[in-house]
Amino acid sequence: MNLHTIGINHKTAPVEIREKLAFSASGIPVALSSLTQSFPSSEAVILSTCNRVEIYGTSPDNSLNKETLIDFFSAFHGLPKERFSDHIYHYQNINAVRHLFFVTSSLDSMVVGESQILAQVKEAYMTAASLETTGNILNQLFQRALNVAKSIHAGTEISKGKVSVSSIAVEFAVKIFRDFSDKTVFIIGAGEMCELVLKHLVEHGAKAVMVANRNYDKAKVLADEYEGKAIKYDLLRDHLFEADIIISSTAAPHYVIHTDQIRNAIKARRGNPMLLIDIAVPRDINPEIAKIDNVYLYNIDDLQTVVNKNMDVREKEFKKCQDIINKEVENFMAWFEELKIGPAISQLRTHFHNIGEEELERLRPKLRNIAQDEWEHIVYSMQRTLNKILHKPARVGKEKAKNGGGYQYVETIKNLFGIHHKDDSKK
Repeated sequence: MNLHTIGINHKTAPVEIREKLAFSASGIPVALSSLTQSFPSSEAVILSTCNRVEIYGTSPDNSLNKETLIDFFSAFHGLPKERFSDHIYHYQNINAVRHLFFVTSSLDSMVVGESQILAQVKEAYMTAASLETTGNILNQLFQRALNVAKSIHAGTEISKGKVSVSSIAVEFAVKIFRDFSDKTVFIIGAGEMCELVLKHLVEHGAKAVMVANRNYDKAKVLADEYEGKAIKYDLLRDHLFEADIIISSTAAPHYVIHTDQIRNAIKARRGNPMLLIDIAVPRDINPEIAKIDNVYLYNIDDLQTVVNKNMDVREKEFKKCQDIINKEVENFMAWFEELKIGPAISQLRTHFHNIGEEELERLRPKLRNIAQDEWEHIVYSMQRTLNKILHKPARVGKEKAKNGGGYQYVETIKNLFGIHHKDDSKK
């Protein structure tokens, strides 16, 4: 009985491959049903997000393994194995457990520390549980993974501090303007980074949006998306005073916002503060503007400095998270190994008690005149002796299991006493 994880993610496969192996929300129940019908004794969970597609599975007869899971991927999606097999990763037992704990705790995410993956893993598990494709093993595994992730997010700073330039820009804005509902955001350039900052600001409550771009049509498309207004590029200086927050990222080789323009804008605003964020290289905004009262200017290096600082914090916390995970992996594997050794101990007891019963049956005819109560005493003594003999092997087996030596111990017991698993006789 082994645990398996097989899949692809943003590190091992391009989106062109990931999208072909992805499972839709409606497709996951169909896939789980198909998988567990093909392998009736198996347990399975499917995790499918934009960055990863993974199957977690186990079966007592080991019919579920790397090869059969790759075959399932291929058959279900109608995709030849050679198209994706080079991008597949496979983990087994302790490595499969550690991988799930890392994934759920967001240590394997594109953005380390993000919390979305925790909800996605929980949803994947709940879907499988509701379809009854999980059993004792995967129930324990996923419940522990979710608890580990919650402990890490609550007990470390792995999620603290933004690690994207666009998020940091919004953090700067929050320090100056607590409420964005009456603030106007002026986007100059309409580049990807500008759009991300605008998106975050709108999510924080900003409602009034202006967009200026050398290509007026592009400005209008972005402005319309946020119910704002497009400004002709050569008229942007006439609208600067309307803006509380200016985000600029053009491809201009020179400054597009000058000191006198902002000085006039502040005067027209009667001293109300302005936040300017320059994420262009070369810079769009004259750095001398930062000397004007009530004007706050940050450039791409200012933002990146904060990003780097937050990344340093997360890297330091990463080791703490690893230590937490390693301890919980050990705890789970001790339980898992003990679970595996249980049937072997049971077989050992059955084996010895069968021998005892055979000997009692051989002995009984030779003691024809023995009283029934005396015979029952002999039977009881035999059973008690066997239980005493078996007590230590059972106890040692459980200890071996906790240290990862359960499998080797079981094999030694089997070979020593000629005990075979039920399936061994069929081979």
